[in-house]
Amino acid sequence: MKTVQPPGGKSDAARRDVTSWVSVCPGGLWQVQRKWTVERKKGFVTPVLGSVCKVRVHCKGSPEKDPPAQQSDQSVESTSPSAVQATSYPRTPEAVLQIPLEEWVQVRVGEGQCDVIEACLDGMKAEEMCEFQVMPFNKDSTPKISGSSSQSEDQDASKGECTSYQYILELHSFTPGKESWEMTSGEKWTWVKSHKERGGQRFGKGDMWGASDSYCRAMKLLITLTERRNGKKDSKNDDKEEQGHTEASSLAAIEESKEGHSKELEAATEQDHVPTEDEYTGLKADLHSNLSLCQLKLNQPAKARASSLNATQLDPASTKAWYRLGQASLLVGELQDARQAFEKVLEIQPNSASARQALKQVNMKEKEVDNKLGQRLSKMFT
Repeated sequence: MKTVQPPGGKSDAARRDVTSWVSVCPGGLWQVQRKWTVERKKGFVTPVLGSVCKVRVHCKGSPEKDPPAQQSDQSVESTSPSAVQATSYPRTPEAVLQIPLEEWVQVRVGEGQCDVIEACLDGMKAEEMCEFQVMPFNKDSTPKISGSSSQSEDQDASKGECTSYQYILELHSFTPGKESWEMTSGEKWTWVKSHKERGGQRFGKGDMWGASDSYCRAMKLLITLTERRNGKKDSKNDDKEEQGHTEASSLAAIEESKEGHSKELEAATEQDHVPTEDEYTGLKADLHSNLSLCQLKLNQPAKARASSLNATQLDPASTKAWYRLGQASLLVGELQDARQAFEKVLEIQPNSASARQALKQVNMKEKEVDNKLGQRLSKMFT
């Protein structure tokens, strides 16, 4: 996030930090700016990954076409994260905010139900409220929060200027969560797999931006497992004798109390699960490959090419990764790379009709390039 200070001329008490960022919505990217309109609460306890937050959003400006408001009376008073369930709403491309307005709802930080709301909750404390504004993202524009609660900017979207909407977010309360560095490897692994599964569900429903966001969230958390995995390996290498003794003792203890504590031991093993090299590499390759497909669907061939290239490096036997690398390379004009990628698919899967058809497209594209080059040379020497 980027923090921006308002212009001078005001006292320190009147000045309010303004934070700006870009959020992902089903319909695309939106520029968001948040500002504090009331005195901040004291303390350092704020929502973190896994926290279920009870929130309500009021519309200040032009109303947005959000899903119809639904009644939600569920409270978030419990201090146990597992005792409270987040409210599930279908994500729709027509809405920026994926929750109903003017109703108390539960949002779990990290699930990406509404990226705008989650980002606004960053750093908020219980019983606080903030004002935020959203408008379609344009890298060449710098949107500002208007001083008027009813003012809207109805301008031509083709010129990079379009309507902005203003809201007020209230945070009633939230359950405890954990920062990524506080999680066990098993907890992180569970979150990564849930992000991947959610990405697949969103892709199936045509929510490409949401699927891409889920795969990116999984990737970021998966990377944090590297140090823990490496640390565990180093520890094993440095203390082989001690580890062998510990393992023998542990096995004996497990055997003795197998009947009485089987469930507890199983839960502890899952919680402290450190993925193997194959598990880690395989999941990372899948995430890169899936992300590349989303980027192809979003007309981002350069990014898709980079993602699929990472996937092929992690899993050279993945025909999906090679095929998507070929598609992306073809779109960016890297015909030689496209040919090599499709040929690699046929090497792994000789009966792939799609790869053979793709090679025909590469041949046609190469002929077009050769013809254009020949015409240019002909003009130069005539």
